[in-house]
Amino acid sequence: MTDNLFIVRHGETEANKKDIDAGPLDYPLNKKGIKEVSFIAKAISRIKINAVYSSPVFRAVETAQILAHPHRLRVKILEELTEAKLKPEFVGKKGRHHILTDPEAFEETYSDLLERTIKSIEIVKREVEGNVIMVSHGDVIAAMLEGVVERRVGSERYYVLHPEPAALSIVEVKGRPFLILFNYHRKLLSKL
Repeated sequence: MTDNLFIVRHGETEANKKDIDAGPLDYPLNKKGIKEVSFIAKAISRIKINAVYSSPVFRAVETAQILAHPHRLRVKILEELTEAKLKPEFVGKKGRHHILTDPEAFEETYSDLLERTIKSIEIVKREVEGNVIMVSHGDVIAAMLEGVVERRVGSERYYVLHPEPAALSIVEVKGRPFLILFNYHRKLLSKL
């Protein structure tokens, strides 16, 4: 049985920096992206990780390889983690469309994306025992977390957002509210 999913968005690329919709294009991580992913890799290096899954898109695979290195694991490609399917006329163009705010720019619906992400979790739970790293993209991760928050991943009833005692959560409120950190506490990494 899978214990914990460490869900990581790929590191920064020049496309992110220049506000370009990269879609399936092979943008490598830039220096900042490599540095930030290396920080995450070091932070979880002492946790026993049993598998690393990645979107097939190059920037995600590159991120997954950095995260897998301390654990001496090979990256497994999982198609269900691929970037939200942007229409060809938007790929490589400036604009940064998101499936919830600009659904007309995508070849799949948000409902399709949500089902795909739920399937990815089911596949991982079926294949791996222990802790798993999953590397994907912003819209995909948002859909994946929504599936968890709305309890669509399993049949049991449970709380998803329930803080531990003395836990820190941060919400950025300038512009639209954005959850920056949830349930960070002293014993967090020791529990994993």
